[in-house]
Amino acid sequence: MTTRHFRHTLAATAAALCALTLAGCGGGNGEPPPQTGGNVVTPAAPVVTITNNISGETATGTITFTFSFNRDVGTSFTADDITVTGGTKGAFTRTSSTSATLEVVPAAGGTGTVTVSVAAGAVTDAVGTANAAATASKAFNTVAPPPATGTVELANFDTVTPAVVAGFEGAEGSAIETGPAGGGTGRSFKVLRSGGQPYALGIIETAVPITATRRTLTAQVYSPTAGIRMVIKVENAANPGINSGEVEANEAVVAGWQTLTWTFSGADPAQSYGKIVLLPNLGTVDAAPGKAYYFDALTLSEAAPAPTTGTVLANFDDVSPTAAVGFEGAEGSAVETGPAGGGSGRSFKVLRSGGQPYALGIIETALPITATRRTISAQVFSPTAGIRMVIKLENAANPGINTGEVEANEAVVAGWQTLTWTFTGADPAQSYGKIVLLPNLGTVDAAPGKAYYFDTITLLAAAGGGGSGGSGGGSSGPLTFSTGFAGSNRTVEGGEFGGFSGSNLDNFGCGAPASCGSGGEFTPAQTAANSFFFYYYQTPTPATDLYMGIYVQAPGVVGGFSPTADTAGVQVGSQTTLRFKLGQNIEWFNSGTNNFMIVMDLGKRYTVGGNACRLQLRRVVTPTAQPATDYAIPLSSFALVQDCAGAVTSVAQALAASPISQIAFQGVGGGIALSDGSRTSGANRSVAVGGVYPTTVVLQGGITID
Repeated sequence: MTTRHFRHTLAATAAALCALTLAGCGGGNGEPPPQTGGNVVTPAAPVVTITNNISGETATGTITFTFSFNRDVGTSFTADDITVTGGTKGAFTRTSSTSATLEVVPAAGGTGTVTVSVAAGAVTDAVGTANAAATASKAFNTVAPPPATGTVELANFDTVTPAVVAGFEGAEGSAIETGPAGGGTGRSFKVLRSGGQPYALGIIETAVPITATRRTLTAQVYSPTAGIRMVIKVENAANPGINSGEVEANEAVVAGWQTLTWTFSGADPAQSYGKIVLLPNLGTVDAAPGKAYYFDALTLSEAAPAPTTGTVLANFDDVSPTAAVGFEGAEGSAVETGPAGGGSGRSFKVLRSGGQPYALGIIETALPITATRRTISAQVFSPTAGIRMVIKLENAANPGINTGEVEANEAVVAGWQTLTWTFTGADPAQSYGKIVLLPNLGTVDAAPGKAYYFDTITLLAAAGGGGSGGSGGGSSGPLTFSTGFAGSNRTVEGGEFGGFSGSNLDNFGCGAPASCGSGGEFTPAQTAANSFFFYYYQTPTPATDLYMGIYVQAPGVVGGFSPTADTAGVQVGSQTTLRFKLGQNIEWFNSGTNNFMIVMDLGKRYTVGGNACRLQLRRVVTPTAQPATDYAIPLSSFALVQDCAGAVTSVAQALAASPISQIAFQGVGGGIALSDGSRTSGANRSVAVGGVYPTTVVLQGGITID
């Protein structure tokens, strides 16, 4: 219609001119000359460009949008011509006949997108040509920033609802709904696991403002099954490689509602975290129709200051419990002076003579268990080596509230020794007032019986029990983990070394179609400092998931870790730096994923859920050169990725509590790449040579800690 109207206007104008000057119009009949198609003039519509004043990706307050026209629209453009969603119109200012601004205030206390639009035909230029439509958007986040300290409520699904909740890998039926009776604050996030993967999961997208001290997550949780693994991981919103590692609840899981806590000691406060990954019953597939797990009242809180020393619960001299008695065949138990060679004076003798195989002694005293203080130590005398030395903690009034039976972390010897017990099943929300001593549990000590002595019973500080000693003894001088490589897969100091590898192509065990191998030069043919060991793994096509590496065990340690006792190692004292010399193959070094990873496994054995657990530290390193190069890595830069249910909460506590028994240097890439919270590990999956994709690591000389 615009074009036709415009042609009519031109024709009328021409007719008027011809009426005055007929000769000039080419004829005397008063009619204008005919117009050909080539003479039609179609005016361009005014075009508006919309910009805003926010340079970042997300606005946190008022947004000023600028509307710039490519031609004069006079005063025809007003605030009424602008449609706004996701916010409220503010001041409108016409800065010229081709430009105007509008302030838009995003919705308060939330996240979303502000959209402004100008409809087609809303504005006209000087000759009446209407504008073309235009739209622009800007993301906003007006949620108040979390306080620098103190508790932050992350989600309660009633008044504090995260931007996104969803389920994956068999948990697609997850949703926000009212949970079972008996817990929760109203609505909860139900993670419905039905078939799928053993890691079927739910994800909550919300800011998790972790700081150096605020790293404990608390939630009300409903589980249909007791004794399962309840695991959470926090991730960067954009890069899942930046994460805390998988962390198990500090408490044992019961059936029904309970309050659980997770301590993210491996999270880097310098990173930002925007996803909470919920992994209930991790490692198990919940068969259809599935099982529902509910999460509510998620909060992030400061860790309580850990006491610098342990709390003595009973030493039977100046700290005496309310009661100390025996039952079920241990009625002859009493407080008396113990055998020579240990104890601090008087001790509690549990005399087991006949009776039941669970003949026991009970000490009544308050036990201030917390999420990070759950390890008890005691000086113990046993007349027999290799027996079970079990303790259980109970509520003073209700024995049904208890930790379960926990065996000592250490193997029992004949005579005096210091033993520790880690009560991962203790609920800090409960109170405990009884220590149930069950020496030689499962066996009847025939008359005249056997006497077991307990003294200096202490609830340890947050660092957990002590280390198991080992080389170095926590001294301040340089520590030698190894000086070089000898034959028969032993270091000069007698520790075992070797390689390992696998990928999705060979079911994660080196074999066809992949291949692996190792070699090197060893003492005495080569000096220790120049001795080296290399290990390679190569695939004919790029692997989706790949791991490989070299492990080196502490002096004298061979055959891996003891399944029942602590493993020896190098005990760090005031030392701060790990030193070694490492090289890579040129293909891996030149790939875009050349970061290698150091994993330190500590020797102290903890028991978590009836299973052995050892502390683990991780550091991902970006290589500085391809040939064997000296590296000096601060111990403080490692991440604590396995804390054995809160036995320790920091790298420093871990190194104080346990010796280092094994150090591995690894390439881990693809979907199984790992993070230390700052960097992500890699392997060669992109650079081929001779028709294969090789990843090789070489260690030269020794490993020291100084």
